[in-house]
Amino acid sequence: MNRTAVIVVLTCLCCPAGPAQSTGFGPQQTITTSAGNAFSVYAIDLDGDGDADVISASHADDKLAWYENLGAGVFGPQQVITSNVDGPRRVYATDLDGDGDADIVLASDLDDQITWYENLGAGSFASQQVISSSADYAVGVFASDLDGDGDSDVLSASHLDDRVAWYENLGGGVFGLQQTITTGADGAEHVYATDLDGDGDNDVLSASKWDDKIAWYENLGGSFGPEQVITVSAIGARCVFATDLDGDGDADVLSASIFDNKIAWYENQGGGGFGLQQVITTSAANAVSVHAADLDGDGDADVLSASFVDNKIAWYENNGGGLFGPQQIVSENASGAESVYAINLDVNPTPDVLSASFLDDKIAWYENLHVPPPSCPTGVCLDLLAGGTLGSPLALIFQSSSPNSACFVFADTQTGALPLPVGTTVTYTQIAFSSDVIPFADPTNTFGQSLTNPTTDANGNWSVVLNVPNDPSLQGMTFYGEGYVLDVFPPLPPNGLFWQSNLLTVTIQ
Repeated sequence: MNRTAVIVVLTCLCCPAGPAQSTGFGPQQTITTSAGNAFSVYAIDLDGDGDADVISASHADDKLAWYENLGAGVFGPQQVITSNVDGPRRVYATDLDGDGDADIVLASDLDDQITWYENLGAGSFASQQVISSSADYAVGVFASDLDGDGDSDVLSASHLDDRVAWYENLGGGVFGLQQTITTGADGAEHVYATDLDGDGDNDVLSASKWDDKIAWYENLGGSFGPEQVITVSAIGARCVFATDLDGDGDADVLSASIFDNKIAWYENQGGGGFGLQQVITTSAANAVSVHAADLDGDGDADVLSASFVDNKIAWYENNGGGLFGPQQIVSENASGAESVYAINLDVNPTPDVLSASFLDDKIAWYENLHVPPPSCPTGVCLDLLAGGTLGSPLALIFQSSSPNSACFVFADTQTGALPLPVGTTVTYTQIAFSSDVIPFADPTNTFGQSLTNPTTDANGNWSVVLNVPNDPSLQGMTFYGEGYVLDVFPPLPPNGLFWQSNLLTVTIQ
């Protein structure tokens, strides 16, 4: 029978049992080493040119500064916005005065201040405007619409008075008096806001150090309900963040805690209820910061951490269903890491990583080398195990609804790692190309073919030839797709947990 050769090329991915250097990120690239005791980093478009610029707050030199993104991952020199604060700790940016550009809000601990800085356009900023000087040892700040009037109000966390508070945006850059949400957050460290109970308004989250607490406060429409404790098992809680981690459409909660070296998450069970603490890692020594973003382009939110004692920036792949992979190290050269953030900084569509590190006065970034998989319309990329059981032949018919789409998916149920040795059986091979229909009904087990002459080039890419039923209409065409390898490492069962490869090309010859 005539067959068509499909040549598959991809980069080898291995799945180690413990922490490992991540192959998905480039080396540390320094933006500045002139941020004395750098505490916080954030990024957003400040100059209106469409790319994300970087902002830092540094404690020892009292500087709030920004760094222009010049394109292609190159950043300009430090531009100081102010040094007229005492002990800058946390920075955030969003449009505060309704003029369409991103203004900056800052918490500084030694002067108990929450301040903001108007963006005047083209990268220039107005002088300091004080929102409050009554936040005793202000360490956390955030901004979000809390009263439903369409503008961003400001939140603060202050450590010595155990207070979480908010300040109403009255319009035109004017803010109201401090309104206390709670004074029961013992050693308040961090604050965040998002809709937690599905009613359409932004609720408030806090992390407090001395009571080991992550808590939330329901938004009742410009006022807030009492403290609702999510956990008191985040020992030395330092940071809190929220996003959908399990794909059910609501915001789950993440915490970083310093005394137990822990990154953990808490499932949002709906209606304001949260599940028990689920530990992602206890290998982040003095975990101080946590963030989440889709780092590998597979559509779910992966987790990032910064840990002070081991100088580490690390990430944890979201494997779906609330399961996270082992710690993968982005860098161990962020001395006294204090802050981590992710946003696209270059031409690659996946978010890159930023860090602020206290002991080396450094703001740095790490290029995300993951290439997102192609988008396959519904009906093209089918469940790998649909209609069959693991290890048995599978008869499927694929039909693409888009003439420009293609998807190539394979799994190896024997090794669970790449590269595959000669003779390894590919139990399932699935293909969907253009609008062609390719049947795989083959009682002689078309799917169970041995790989032929795998080769590896100087870059570590390997290629194999898989024989598929002949289809002349596919000859000479090149498609883009993605590869998966079934994870069979103990203790995970071989029943559908997959590791994603880098983008590959499929050429029909």
